[in-house]
Amino acid sequence: MEPTTGLILRRITQTNLSVAAHKLATLILDAIAWKDGYNGLSRGTAAFTLSALAEKMGVSRQYLAVLLNELEASELQLERAKPNGKFVALDLSVFRFRRGE
Repeated sequence: MEPTTGLILRRITQTNLSVAAHKLATLILDAIAWKDGYNGLSRGTAAFTLSALAEKMGVSRQYLAVLLNELEASELQLERAKPNGKFVALDLSVFRFRRGE
């Protein structure tokens, strides 16, 4: 079964997370491409620079890293990939929520 916005949102609200991690998960969910090629992304992914994501959240990049780790370790199993390599000037990260079992 393909994940939908509603399914992922239910998983977010049912997962025991800090308030800030819930907000971050919702921001990522809001940016997910649901069709291949939307904003140049593959289906089910969202892309942000860490600076832009930290600014949207109103937190430091250090605290953003803590929140991303919380989402990765949670039942949501957030996956983060850096398609342009670790040392590229543009710090773009692509996010995807793994399918729940």
